Amino acid sequence: MEKRTKILIVLLAVIVVAAAGSYLYRRFQARNAAKTKITMKLGAPTGPGHKGQKPAAAKKPAAPVGAHGNKPAPGKPAGPAVIKTVEGGKEVQYASAEDFVKNTKLSQTDAESYVQLKLGDEQKALAAAKSKKDAAAVDIAQKEIDLYGKAAQLLKTTVLSGPAVTYVYSPLNKRDPFMSPFKVPKVYPPIPPNAGPLERVPAENLRVEAILWNRKGFRALMFTPDGRAYTVRPGQHVGDKGGWIARITRSRVYVTEKIKDILGDVETNNVVLPLHKEAE
Repeated sequence: MEKRTKILIVLLAVIVVAAAGSYLYRRFQARNAAKTKITMKLGAPTGPGHKGQKPAAAKKPAAPVGAHGNKPAPGKPAGPAVIKTVEGGKEVQYASAEDFVKNTKLSQTDAESYVQLKLGDEQKALAAAKSKKDAAAVDIAQKEIDLYGKAAQLLKTTVLSGPAVTYVYSPLNKRDPFMSPFKVPKVYPPIPPNAGPLERVPAENLRVEAILWNRKGFRALMFTPDGRAYTVRPGQHVGDKGGWIARITRSRVYVTEKIKDILGDVETNNVVLPLHKEAE
């Protein structure tokens, strides 16, 4: 083979390699540019198709607060813990376990159940704070555990007087005498012992503060009446009537409940929870 022919073959090979490298580099850049970004919005989202409008900046959930609602300063211990309950439709605070046991209007059963529920919540909060190495959150959770633990011990040796009740009519398994004879009473399922906080309150009392979504689907930031936040997704059980989240849109959370009556017929109850900003 002549020398000139060899040189032409080498030049042709170099050109082919350079062209292939340039093509692969452009494919790599195009693939990186096509990656989908997660969109998170608070309030009424703009959504696709609204030209010229940028999504509102996502607000971070509020940081853990102290017992009196004040944010603990970094490196400083939280304020004293208090026991908060709802009695007679009003929120009541007790500065100590002794004060709670002495003055609460809750019945013995309700007081014991409430204290055990709070203990379980705070133990989970303590474990989460330790895993995140959040000293302020650990201090808050430990104080709450000490307070409710002491209240639980006092309730074992103290009999509460409870609210003064002369007679209580329970319509359970009975027909309400003031109800129309054409309306069949509903039979609500009992709350499971291992139910979470979102399954211990009526679905109507839950508040949706934020909705976020990505290519995997929608999520919602939901608050219970006592101010605790939880992230939920479609299919998750919520509400004290055995309901579940049927779907989540950009502005609402839809909860479905299947409720039986005393005749065994099943009725579907749909609860719509709007985004809190939209509701205002």
